[in-house]
Amino acid sequence: MKALLILCIALCLSNASAAQKSHSGHAVDEKSLLAECQSASALPSPHCGRVPTARFADNGDLYVVFSQHGHIYLTRSSDQGKSFRTPVAVNRNPELIYDDGENRPKIALGKNAQIYISWTHKTAGRYSGDVRFARSLDGGKTFDEPLTVNSDRAIISHRFDSMTLDHQGRIFLIWIDKRDSDQAKKSEQEYAGASLYFAVSEDAGASFLPNRKLVDHSCECCRIATDIDSAGSVVALWRHVYPVNMRDHAIARLTSQQSSIQGLPVRASDDGWKIDGCPHHGPDLSMDDKDRAHMAWFTQGEKNKGLMYGRFDFNQAQTELVTSIDSSPSASRPQVQVIGNRVYLLWKRFNGEQMDLLISRSVNEGQSWSSPESIASTLHGSDHPDWLRSGNRLYAAWHTQSDGLTLIPVNP
Repeated sequence: MKALLILCIALCLSNASAAQKSHSGHAVDEKSLLAECQSASALPSPHCGRVPTARFADNGDLYVVFSQHGHIYLTRSSDQGKSFRTPVAVNRNPELIYDDGENRPKIALGKNAQIYISWTHKTAGRYSGDVRFARSLDGGKTFDEPLTVNSDRAIISHRFDSMTLDHQGRIFLIWIDKRDSDQAKKSEQEYAGASLYFAVSEDAGASFLPNRKLVDHSCECCRIATDIDSAGSVVALWRHVYPVNMRDHAIARLTSQQSSIQGLPVRASDDGWKIDGCPHHGPDLSMDDKDRAHMAWFTQGEKNKGLMYGRFDFNQAQTELVTSIDSSPSASRPQVQVIGNRVYLLWKRFNGEQMDLLISRSVNEGQSWSSPESIASTLHGSDHPDWLRSGNRLYAAWHTQSDGLTLIPVNP
């Protein structure tokens, strides 16, 4: 990894004395961390747990949610990850949890010490699951008993949840749902892909309004990207199934008033990727203050291949800019973040020997891009990266087997 850039996060538990090899001046033994995390007795930690997802609070505290031993855990750092508090179990009773890269726990922070967590419980059927939600009203000290958000309780897929708060503090949960596909199959009718459903809480997570369908024919197992526009509406971007088996992307805006859908979903990408199956590779989204959606995605279409960037203008209801960022078929998990006129892209790519973490910058709202720059690498297994923002400070978060969870500060 690049020296001096990575701030390794020290293990939060007292018995986790085996140091990691970081680039913040700490002597670390990668083999010790690997052995510790592979031990059946490993205590809960964002380094040993799976798919850690982090968010900065307004006061600068860092919250991390992760999966381990059948529990979702929450921990907090008040020193930008140099140390962590003892993790708190969100679900008291252990359960089977989907904790792969595209299907991971989510965290959202309210304004009055509320912490909201969502995840997908793995049920008995093949690829089946339920969307789960739990809240804390005391800053993460305790959690209410988890709720199952999807009203349909058939042993089918309700998975790949995405959670967002609008400007009024309403909680929007959107997920991929197979109830309509299942019904079509029973009726011997054709049905491409799955559906997107969503539910809204207007009482800080105490309850959710009835499930509503956003759209038919979404892709079956790609993450859903969400963000908030300037008016406080939730924007969703997902991989869609267009005729016939064309796996491009669609975008829609959900208003905060009466939790309605504002207009029909619009096609956001047109790459011509025809594939009879889900690519397991969802998009990312970041809204600017001009109601433009900055998008990043991966495709192997006839028109475009590799990692793409696009800009969708809601005022014009069309994608006004598309740029190829990385044509390599091994580029994956693109993340996009907008700060003012600057746009940042983050992704990982296998170079034949190791996995590299790459960034590219635009200083002109996505019109042009810098050459890809490697900011970290690993020879071991790695999770998907993510952007972390604290005010105007930007970090790349990456979890690897050898280094645990690391924060990498990114210069403007």
